[in-house]
Amino acid sequence: MLTPNHVVTTARAVLVVGALTATTLMLGPWPGLERAFGLSDKAAHAIAFGGLVAVSFLAFPRMRRNDLAIAAVLLGASVEVAQLFTAVRGASIGDFLADIAGVSVIYLASHIENVRALARKRGSASFADIAAQDHRRGARRLAPVIRAAFPSPMETVEAERPSNFADRAARRFPRGA
Repeated sequence: MLTPNHVVTTARAVLVVGALTATTLMLGPWPGLERAFGLSDKAAHAIAFGGLVAVSFLAFPRMRRNDLAIAAVLLGASVEVAQLFTAVRGASIGDFLADIAGVSVIYLASHIENVRALARKRGSASFADIAAQDHRRGARRLAPVIRAAFPSPMETVEAERPSNFADRAARRFPRGA
C-alpha cells in the first residue's frame, strides 16, 4: 500500500538525481543543449530550479518552504559561481535571475492552498488579525509603527478585557459590594 512516507522517500531520490543532473548539465561541456528541447537558456534554468524546489517541498515535508526556497536560490548562485571556473561556460546574472524566477513561481504557487483555506475559514478577517491569532508565531508581533497606523479591531477588544486572572476576578467580584 502506498503511504505518504513512500512519496517522501521517492521524492528524495528524485531530488538527488534531479539536482545532480541539473548541476552536471549546467557545468558540463554541453552549452546550448536546452535548444534541443526547444527551450531558451533562461527557460531551462527557470524550469530546472522550479522543478527542484517543487520536489524538495515533497521530499522534506517538515522543513519550512522559505528555507527550501532559499537553499534552491543558493544552489543557483553556487552553479553560477562554479561556471566561472569552467572553460566552456560563463556565469550570467540573467541565468541567476531565471533560477530565482523558477523558484519564486513554485514558492508562490505553494501558498495558494493556504490562502484558499484562510478564505474558507476566516474570510472576513484581515491578514493582520489572522496573524495575531496564529499560535505558531509566538512572541513575534507587528512593529509598533504598523500597529499605530493600522489598529486591529482585535486589539481594541483585548484592551477592554482584563489580561490576567486577578484583573478578571476583581472586575467580576468588586471589593466594595
